[in-house]
Amino acid sequence: MRKIIVPVLAALILIGLAAIFGFRPKFREVDFEVEGRVIKASGPFEYSGHELLVPQKFAERLLGANIRWDRPAPLPKGVYYRDKVAVLMYHHLSRKPLLPSILSEDRFAEQMMLLKRDGYHVITMGQYRRFMLANVRVPDNAVLLTFDDGYESFYKLAFPVLRKYGYTAVNFVIVSDVDNPGKEGLPKLTWSQMREMKKFGMGFYNHTYDLHYFAPVDAEGGKEPALSALLYIDDETRSEYNEEYYRRVTGDLGLAERRLKEELGNTDSALAFPYGSYNDRVMTAAGSLGIPLTFTVKEGLADRGETNADRINAGSNLRTPAQTIDRIRKFVPKRELTVNGRGVLLSGIQPEFRQGMLLVPLDEICRSLHIAMNYDRLKGMVKLTMPKANHASRRSEGAYRTYAHRGNIGQFRPAKPCSRLSAR
Repeated sequence: MRKIIVPVLAALILIGLAAIFGFRPKFREVDFEVEGRVIKASGPFEYSGHELLVPQKFAERLLGANIRWDRPAPLPKGVYYRDKVAVLMYHHLSRKPLLPSILSEDRFAEQMMLLKRDGYHVITMGQYRRFMLANVRVPDNAVLLTFDDGYESFYKLAFPVLRKYGYTAVNFVIVSDVDNPGKEGLPKLTWSQMREMKKFGMGFYNHTYDLHYFAPVDAEGGKEPALSALLYIDDETRSEYNEEYYRRVTGDLGLAERRLKEELGNTDSALAFPYGSYNDRVMTAAGSLGIPLTFTVKEGLADRGETNADRINAGSNLRTPAQTIDRIRKFVPKRELTVNGRGVLLSGIQPEFRQGMLLVPLDEICRSLHIAMNYDRLKGMVKLTMPKANHASRRSEGAYRTYAHRGNIGQFRPAKPCSRLSAR
């Protein structure tokens, strides 16, 4: 028995150390299949944060692309970032300090003053939509103000401050709470309040109709967010089938969209995920309803075309207003990854130097080149494919131009609309 226990304990210790110190498995050899042609290559290769990192020079040869990781060109004085939007996220406001997670009215007002003083430009949802979907520029230091959950404090406390500074904001409302007033908890907005605020440029969008809660997902009673999870059907001792999930979720989101249109005359759509939880199923359901813009709770700046946007939590009372506004600049990348001279959107994992070589995130680069990538971790195989329609253009462009779909792994990890990473 002791001979068995000792190795098991050693393995558990190693697993614990890996979790603490962020150990990332290295692959001495990974096979790459490009249009049916297998290429064997030695590393170092690393798999970190659902990203495969490969040597820069190898990626350049593999993809026929010029890849650089350099400091961006300096910006004019007073310009912190360009061609990006800082989407600030708030929830409930209180008149006086109550809890660390609830921002007080005076601190919110001071934040708005600092945005104006420090040269930030608060944009409308229309400007944001055109930036994301129509490639229209936004001002330098652009900021979009967003609120979640549809609390009445948005009308009573935030709205007067926003009008004072000439700002607009959007609120993602749980529509069933508006249709059914009087529920327990903090007061929510009414349709009449929202109609009044719309006249001054405020916008109101989808935070689900009634899926803002945790629901059972297994026989043991484990719970996950109802929007993204396959729910457990107790009477039948099974989880939802995919078709049942899509029927439930599209029905809910579609009802929220219809009510927003009926009551407010909405002609555009956006969705903020409850608890920031989403996955491929959620993205498919939203896309099927024509919802083009989505918002996570993952922190970062929103880049052009990144329609599933990161946000920055500005609603904490733990930071001073100055600390909150100064924090925006911390999300400005110190270096920029470029492929063939064009910037690449990074969803979290940054290039890094290992063993004297620069390792770059392969699937982010594939996305920038529209290459479909599938990584099978167990087999150590990366497949790069492209549609037949683009075969003829491959040689002239010097890189594979294909359609790539970004998917995510895991309920609570923000989805990355690029390649699929499988662990079959």
